[in-house]
Amino acid sequence: MFMSVASVVSLAVGIISCTIGVATFVSAQITKARQDGVLIEKVNTCISNTEEIKNDIKEKNREIDSVIDEHTRAITQLQTEMKTVFKHINLES
Repeated sequence: MFMSVASVVSLAVGIISCTIGVATFVSAQITKARQDGVLIEKVNTCISNTEEIKNDIKEKNREIDSVIDEHTRAITQLQTEMKTVFKHINLES
């Protein structure tokens, strides 16, 4: 049984079309995988930067709390000294 020229051409076109379709699909999957990899890297960078910012904020909060505690002690000391001064000049009842 011999194939006609039209059948051979149709077969060749079908094989080429399938090859192009598979190649396009594989190429799209590779491109998507690269994009996903880039996206994952960007997300990881954002997470890392967020952790650094959180640590910086925690350190600044510790510094601020230390300054507030120091000022609170200073104010309390000044209030005590003012009471002593008022007692010495007989202004406190």
